[in-house]
Amino acid sequence: MISLKNARMLMAAILLLSSVQFASATIDDSVVSEIADDYYDVYGSPHLVANLACDDTFDRGDDAILYVNLMNDGQLTGYEANDDNIDDDLDEYGETMTRSFMSSELASDRAITTADSITATLSLVDTDAPIDIQLDTELLGSISSGRSLSSPAEFPIEIYDDAEAGTYRLKLFVTYRYQRDSAVTPPYGDVYYWYEDMNQTMYIDVVVEDEPYFKVIKTESDIQQGDKETVNITYANTGDNVAYDCIARISVVDPFTTTDDEAYLGDMYPGDSKTATFEVNVADDATVKSYAINTEVKYTDEHDDSQYSDDLKAPVDVGSSQSGLDGNIMIGAVVLVGIIGTPLYMRSRNKRKEE
Repeated sequence: MISLKNARMLMAAILLLSSVQFASATIDDSVVSEIADDYYDVYGSPHLVANLACDDTFDRGDDAILYVNLMNDGQLTGYEANDDNIDDDLDEYGETMTRSFMSSELASDRAITTADSITATLSLVDTDAPIDIQLDTELLGSISSGRSLSSPAEFPIEIYDDAEAGTYRLKLFVTYRYQRDSAVTPPYGDVYYWYEDMNQTMYIDVVVEDEPYFKVIKTESDIQQGDKETVNITYANTGDNVAYDCIARISVVDPFTTTDDEAYLGDMYPGDSKTATFEVNVADDATVKSYAINTEVKYTDEHDDSQYSDDLKAPVDVGSSQSGLDGNIMIGAVVLVGIIGTPLYMRSRNKRKEE
């Protein structure tokens, strides 16, 4: 218990907090009692709480940033005066100096609830979760009691294209240091500190939303330079929800043109696949190679809202035109006749001269 006399001195010391200047050093706990008078035992610690400062719901294929806020709700729960040390210093150094020492220690002891040198590391609870944490560690400085980070920690993530809908748990492991206590050395009033390392484990949930998800699973075509041909593109709904009134669309660029860029697919349930047929024109001078036609699926979701799939690619090969092949064959034949015929002609001519 704090005596009445020491309680009065405690109140006086609190009034002096804002005016006291003091030196500082870090000290090992085992030698504190040898060189310093610890006027108070202080109780409390930091306590950090994590929460998302952004939406927790994502779509498949999203590249996003998790904004994680940390708040320190640690509390100073009490002081206990060391009456023997206080009484000894009152006798040896007098009331004025002792009050100054007490004020210095009180000012320092209040830092017990501050978390310093905070490091936060984000990881997957289930290592098979379809999430890539692209930056997993952040250095966050310090947070005093009752305060939050000045700006949230940022953890870039990627949700895999083939992620199943559901809730995925992430682990936030936080380490920090805090000042456990301090002590004063008479007669000069130097304040010594000693620290402890702490860690906390917190959890954050992210949700991959239920939704239709489309893929191009097959493309069929027989296109040559200068052709006007059909392209058959097969789409699959690999997601979790029904997509209603689906319309497949293509967007073409040189060497393709089309006036037939939409095809109705109807309702597509999870696991369904349907084929859309488009008619495209190919330029006569198109380069013979493989191309990718841009395509997407417009649909109505379960809330009767219009939605669009991700941008998809449908591979299409353009071959040489038949007329081009025929021309090449004719040229080859002429060259071949020249190669074979020239020696025969020269031999026949020489023979006539000899006769």
